[in-house]
Amino acid sequence: MPRRPPGRTAHAPEVAWWPERPLPPPPEPPGRAAAGAALWPWSLRGLSETLEVVALALLMFLAVRAVAQNFIVDGRSMEPTFAHGELLIVNKLAYASVDLSWLPGGSEEEWRPFGEPAVGDVVVFRFPGERERDFIKRVVAVAGQTVRVEDSFVYVDGVRLAEPYVSEPPTYRVEARLVPEGSVFVLGDNRNNSFDSHSWGMLDASLIIGRAEFRYWPLSAIGGVDHVRQPLAAAEGVSRSPSTAR
Repeated sequence: MPRRPPGRTAHAPEVAWWPERPLPPPPEPPGRAAAGAALWPWSLRGLSETLEVVALALLMFLAVRAVAQNFIVDGRSMEPTFAHGELLIVNKLAYASVDLSWLPGGSEEEWRPFGEPAVGDVVVFRFPGERERDFIKRVVAVAGQTVRVEDSFVYVDGVRLAEPYVSEPPTYRVEARLVPEGSVFVLGDNRNNSFDSHSWGMLDASLIIGRAEFRYWPLSAIGGVDHVRQPLAAAEGVSRSPSTAR
């Protein structure tokens, strides 16, 4: 009888008591078409929502810009009313016009639902000589009025303006001028340090961007802009205070 090699024992083979089942095959990686089908609906939905947000933000931005615009005061021409570096909100609808000539029986004149420039208004406009630059001045005469500067006072239709906002009386003289249709005559409140209509003439009203309405910087001066709707001071021939021009 054959012998087993020393140091080795015989064992009976192990038999499992449950039936063996084949393992499921590993899942195949999704193909490009399957991946696109899984991601595309989400991407399309996300893209649509993003475009809606961008369109709404753009619409709001354009709507705000159509109504108002912020400006920074550059220079001293409007002292003491405005100082250099102050921030303002300008109402762009203040003098907005609507053409009604296309309506049956409509007038050829433009309709201004919010009014027209008036004496005392502080306006921001594109400088006639260099339209990339924006100026801020005060309207002292409008179309159809005669304006002149004499003896340190401004006269409109022969009546001296009451101007509590000026820093000092003007030291220059302007001959009487009739403001033509579609124009205004503007001066800076710092009369002797302002490049305005006394230097370069009438301002075409179409160059007006809007009326200054609100100052929001500095915080110590925050508030609405006073356009000084005061009556004319006195008719010619009435005694007035002596000139303080220097």
